Amino acid sequence: MNDSSKWDDKAIAAVSTAAIMLGALLYYWIGQGQSMVELLELAYGSFKFFNNPLIF
Repeated sequence: MNDSSKWDDKAIAAVSTAAIMLGALLYYWIGQGQSMVELLELAYGSFKFFNNPLIF
């Protein structure tokens, strides 16, 4: 960036590209987590972190 507080075109492009990539990566991770939960529900009938058969 420049010494002044004004952003130049390269800085704006870099920050906007980083924000778009971070948003896309977050969207992908959320989608993968949702897919994993759906597959576990399909395989085991439910999704529980601690599925202990001794607890009634």
